[in-house]
Amino acid sequence: MTTFRFIVERGPQDLILAGEEALLESVSNGVPPILRFVIFDPTAVLIGYHQAVEQEVNIDEVKKRGWDIGRRPTGGGAIIMGKEQLGWEIYAEASHLGYTPEEAIKRGAEGVIKTLEKLGIKANFRPKNDVEVNGRKISGIGAFSQGKYIAVTGTILVDFDAESMVSVLRLTSEKLRDKLAKDFRDRLTWVNRELGNNVEMSQIISLAKQSFEESLNVKLEDSTYTEDEKSLISELRMKYSSLDWIYNLRKSLEGDIKYIEKKFQGGLIKLQVKMAGDKMIEAVLITGDFFVEPRRAIYDLEARLKWSRVEDIEREIKDWYKGVKMIGITADDLINLFKEVLSK
Repeated sequence: MTTFRFIVERGPQDLILAGEEALLESVSNGVPPILRFVIFDPTAVLIGYHQAVEQEVNIDEVKKRGWDIGRRPTGGGAIIMGKEQLGWEIYAEASHLGYTPEEAIKRGAEGVIKTLEKLGIKANFRPKNDVEVNGRKISGIGAFSQGKYIAVTGTILVDFDAESMVSVLRLTSEKLRDKLAKDFRDRLTWVNRELGNNVEMSQIISLAKQSFEESLNVKLEDSTYTEDEKSLISELRMKYSSLDWIYNLRKSLEGDIKYIEKKFQGGLIKLQVKMAGDKMIEAVLITGDFFVEPRRAIYDLEARLKWSRVEDIEREIKDWYKGVKMIGITADDLINLFKEVLSK
């Protein structure tokens, strides 16, 4: 039976997110696979890798609350992580997790479902990346890869303040209609709500450790960071705390911008296009809560379309799509989205 290292970390967003990148690199360099549980302290609003802060976050409200803002190395949407939300992370060679990010997400979901079952809560996996209880999301999951190694990260909502989430996120009408309906309480749930009483985080951690051990069919061995991991995490904290990484990596275009947003099976896409005349595209920005592999591929598409002719869009997107995997979003979806925004 394969042995995974088991680590529990509590701290600010830059420490935890730096660890996500560092531990995947460490495992890809031959260190044994890892299951890590994390608790964000202080509370942080975390946006997905492909999102723009100013589109997703009420920055003034977050500052007023004394919370952090961070950018994850994975795709997906904006979330709140604090002392009442347990984060979990798996770092392993792809063969341990089903070889693909989609299968790795399902393997992670199995650990969450088993944890909830031990608490008497019946849950199920909803593609592309959620665990639900009676149709309400209780866990979101993301994945990213480095060569043949995969990182899977997710949550278990132990307790949750829906009103706080509404106040700190900028919610578009599309997202409200599709993901949140009239109220976050209609779309989200959490352990304490389902049980009708409060459960200690220590109990959740104990049950989750057992459950992931069972679902992954591995032995978990209590561990700590290696010296190399400590050094790399320390270096990467500068990146994950930097304004450039958090605010400027995906920054809205300026000037006269054509804009559209649309929900697909694989996530919400927000498309900005700046034109130079009627037939020439000057710049493109594609943001949202989607997943694409390799995760930096969206930059390549934006570069392809910069200073391109409108008539070349379909060819460029189809050619780009040959070398990427975009979960739940097809090349035709993107082509039609461009056609729609350019017709405005």
